Amino acid sequence: MYLRNACFSAALMVAASSASAGIIFETSAQNRTIISWTGSCSDCLGTKGDDSFLNAINVSGNIVVDGFTYGEDYRFNSSNLYSFQYDGPSNHVDNLIIYNAGYSSEDAWIDNSDDIYSTIERTEFLTTVTGTVSPEGYYAEFGENLSVVGKITGDLESYFLSISFDTYVPVDPLTGEYIKMSTLVNSGQETLLKLITFDLEFFDDGTWYIKANDEAYDIGRNAQLSVTQVSEPTSFGVFLLSLIAFSRARRAS
Repeated sequence: MYLRNACFSAALMVAASSASAGIIFETSAQNRTIISWTGSCSDCLGTKGDDSFLNAINVSGNIVVDGFTYGEDYRFNSSNLYSFQYDGPSNHVDNLIIYNAGYSSEDAWIDNSDDIYSTIERTEFLTTVTGTVSPEGYYAEFGENLSVVGKITGDLESYFLSISFDTYVPVDPLTGEYIKMSTLVNSGQETLLKLITFDLEFFDDGTWYIKANDEAYDIGRNAQLSVTQVSEPTSFGVFLLSLIAFSRARRAS
């Protein structure tokens, strides 16, 4: 994974709440359309994995796709999904934006997790987390070659979306559980990074979730489509500069 300004950021993708998504008729020269979504999350501010919905909260985000036309059924794939964004709030994952590095050969985002693995030849390693920006109000940004399948019906009544990817993220050395990157920013502490698979799925019945290595983090339901406007986010300055230096040093040697 490789950040703009040559900065590497680790983050978990979040989506396990139910979503209500809105189609925005706003396209760029690349014919990109912003599909915004909101939803009810059962465990975002509670105990991870709680699916009782007794203390559900509203969460939001958006999906940017290429070639969507209102009134026509649309199918997601790895070449027409440009990005996925999660706005939280969540106690278990950071606010984040995932860019699809496979969207275009000219895209600035590249998949660097495979390169890191080939360099260090292991799925986990220790590094020092550095950063100078407060995480409040910012987004963790990273890019991956995603596996994407899904569809939106032309009447906007339902959709299905499945996104899967793997990347290095900070984990608890004792439990192996994902740690929010924002809790480590500015700490300068050493942390364990591990290559983990994430799965984000929105189902036709309105349920959705995000899983890390098959374990549910945020859980939701009541998905529905609507038309709404979405503003551009502020980038999240979470940088693992030492990881880049480590990877480059290994390559140089």
